Amino acid sequence: MRKPKLPWLDYTGQTTEELLACKTSHRIDSLLCAFEYAIQAKLAAQGDQGITAEEELVLAVRALDREVNNGGHHQFFVNSSRRFAPIIVSCLRRIHCDATAAIAERAIAALSLPTLSVEAIAATIYAKDPDDTVLNACDQEFYHLYEIAPKLFAFVEEHQSQFQLVRRSVPPRQPKPELGRASKLYVHLICSKGELGLDGARQLAQEYARQESIPATEAEIEGAVVQYAFRGALYARDLASCELLAPRLFELMHEDTTHCVLHRQWVEQLLEASNHEAADASTLRYLEYLGGRDQSTLNTQNRILFWATLLKKHRTTLPRSVEFFGEAFPEDDLDKPLPSQRRTALERPATRVSSPKPKEG
Repeated sequence: MRKPKLPWLDYTGQTTEELLACKTSHRIDSLLCAFEYAIQAKLAAQGDQGITAEEELVLAVRALDREVNNGGHHQFFVNSSRRFAPIIVSCLRRIHCDATAAIAERAIAALSLPTLSVEAIAATIYAKDPDDTVLNACDQEFYHLYEIAPKLFAFVEEHQSQFQLVRRSVPPRQPKPELGRASKLYVHLICSKGELGLDGARQLAQEYARQESIPATEAEIEGAVVQYAFRGALYARDLASCELLAPRLFELMHEDTTHCVLHRQWVEQLLEASNHEAADASTLRYLEYLGGRDQSTLNTQNRILFWATLLKKHRTTLPRSVEFFGEAFPEDDLDKPLPSQRRTALERPATRVSSPKPKEG
C-alpha cells in the first residue's frame, strides 16, 4: 500500500527555522522551492552581495534540476539559468551529488567552449548546436537519478546558519500548474530505458496510465507517443521524420511547454539545413498560435520571448515570421534588448489577434 503523499508548502514569508520544521509534514521538494523563492526575494532586494555562497548554491542546483527536467541540458544553457553553469559542477560536488556533477561536466564539455563563462555559453549556444548526442545521453542519465532533492535539503539543514531568511510579508506564490496527463505520459516515456518504436511507446504509455490510474484519453496517449517519436527524430537529425510527425504533434500537444522547445529546435535544424522557407512557415505557425493565446499570462509572455531570441538572430531568413511578430507582439520590440524571461507578467490585453486553430496533419 502506498504511503499518502505529503502536502505542498507554499512560501508566505517563513524563516529558515520555520521551513526546516516542516520536513516531516510537507514535501521536501516544496520546502526547497520555498527556500529558492525566499532567496530570490533577497537577491531582488539586496543584489548579489545580499546572499551567501550557500544560498547561491541552492539557486544554482534548483535551476539545473528544474531546467533539465523541463527541457534537458540544452534548456539549462539557453535560459538565464546558464549564469550558474560556471559553478554548477562544484555546487553539485559540495552537496555530494557526484553522479549528477559528472553528467553536468560532460554536458558542459559538449559545448566545446574555449573558456567556461556565461558570455561564452551565450555566444555558443545560438551560434552553433552543441553535440546533441552527448546532451541527449546526459539527459537520459539525469532522468534516472534521484539524488538532488534529498542531498540538497540535507545540505540546507547542515548549513542552516548560512540561510539567513527573516520573516517577511509576501503574497503566496502562484502554484505551479500540474502536468497534464499527456505530459506525464511523455515524461515517463523519455525516462524509460532503451529506444521505443511507436507501437512500443504506445503500449508503455497505456500500461503506465493504468498503473498510475491516469484517466488519459486516446488523444492524450497519442500526443505523448508522437512527442516522444518527434524528440527521437529531432535528436537523430531526421528532418524527414520530423516533417511527417510535426503536424500531428502540433495538433495534439501545442499547449505543452516541452512541445514549444522541441518545435523551436526543429526550426533551428531546418535553418541549419538551409530550408528557410519551411523554417519560416513552421515559426509563423507557432507565432500565430501564440497570437491567439491569452497575452496577459506569464506563460504566454515567456513563450513569446523564447521565440524572440530566434527571430533576432534570423531576421533575414524568417521574414514572414518577423513581420507577424512585430504586428502581434508590439511590446516585445525586436530592435530593443529583451529579457530571456520574466518573473512577473506585464499588463497586456488578453487578446489582440486571432489565430487559426491547429490543423490536423
